[in-house]
Amino acid sequence: MTKIIEINSFSDDKLFENLNISVEKNTITTISGSNSCGKTTLMRILNREIITDNTILLNNTSINDYTIRDYTSLVQTVIPLEIVFNEKTLEKELNNIDLVKGLRIKSILNKDLSTLTIKEKVLAQLAIALDNKPEVLLLDNIFIYFNDKEKEDIFKFLRSYQKKNKLTVVLTTIDLNDSLYTDYLYIIGNKTIILEGKPLEVLEKDNILNKVGLNIPFMADLSVKLKDYDLIDSIILDKDRMVDILWK
Repeated sequence: MTKIIEINSFSDDKLFENLNISVEKNTITTISGSNSCGKTTLMRILNREIITDNTILLNNTSINDYTIRDYTSLVQTVIPLEIVFNEKTLEKELNNIDLVKGLRIKSILNKDLSTLTIKEKVLAQLAIALDNKPEVLLLDNIFIYFNDKEKEDIFKFLRSYQKKNKLTVVLTTIDLNDSLYTDYLYIIGNKTIILEGKPLEVLEKDNILNKVGLNIPFMADLSVKLKDYDLIDSIILDKDRMVDILWK
């Protein structure tokens, strides 16, 4: 697969030391770590809100070599506490009304955007970001505002949209449950990447995850413990399947 984002030996006096991250095209990648580990700062750096001299490549080109207009056409970002709208209603912001159906936000289409709840603002900003047809979508900890069913629906929509539009998504979260919907997981700890890989493989490293203050999803945690006793041989996330296997 082709890399679309490469962060090579990124160092910052306060947050990062020799941080290395590669994101493959048309994937969904999770970056997780404890609070204050630098996740939001990293999103701001990738969005060029914060300028750095460190080597960060987008499509094999330094992000600093793009004009602002060209970079914005390639990369869109949703950071909940920084959402600002240009128009009064979502209908005036969007060209592709199909996004309204996909994200199930018809009820807010003609509302005054300044009156929306934070959850509604996040969905509105997500629709606007996708309406710009970026190659890369950056999502900073947006899923804390949604319940499990709402998260599942958003990820299902993103997967569908991704297949049609060749979208790459990078999201940050402190909730490792979110990573289960994604293709690859990075864990930041002690200013650098301490774990990476497919989410289920990373979640097996429960002792390391616990040390950096991350809670493992219940079924994954249970699976790891049962594997230690040779009762199962892989992580099982489905409760009914787990019961069936243990009762055999």
